[in-house]
Formats: sequence, structure tokens, C-alpha cells
Amino acid sequence: MTAIRERLFARSSLAPVKVPAFKLLTGLQDTDEPSLQLDALALCFTLISQSAGIDPHELVSRAKRQIADADAVRNPHLEAIRDYAAGELA
Repeated sequence: MTAIRERLFARSSLAPVKVPAFKLLTGLQDTDEPSLQLDALALCFTLISQSAGIDPHELVSRAKRQIADADAVRNPHLEAIRDYAAGELA
């Protein structure tokens, strides 16, 4: 578990995360109900984080910082995820 934490917190770029993120979104789209998509994502995220010995809140805080840094320049991958959320969850 320590190795996961070390690799996770050593990574500063969102670049290697974009393909797995889009794969997750593809799977979520199979469920038509937006509230179920969000709930399923939160459930999996929480269980996987806890199984790896990492507080999910710590990961959310880290993601918020990374997003703020990435938003300093145009980022089409984050824009695509936001577009998905705006369209799918609206």
C-alpha cells in the first residue's frame, strides 16, 4: 500500500490520468440516471481509496489543487470532462 501512496503523491501531472478518466466516464454513461452515476463513482472511489490505505478526502483535496494548477492554461481534457458533466448531469 505504501508504494501506491508514494507513486500517487509523486505524480504532479494530470497527463497520465486522462485516459483512465475517460474510460471511467465511458462506463458511467451506461447508466442513464445521473444521480446513480455520481453515487456509483463516489462509492467506488471511497472503497478503492480506503482499500489502498488513503483517505479519500486527501485525494479530493489533491485533485482540487491539481485542477487549479491545470486550469492556469487551456486544458482540453479537463474541458471535455466538464462538458460531459454539464451535458450528462444537467
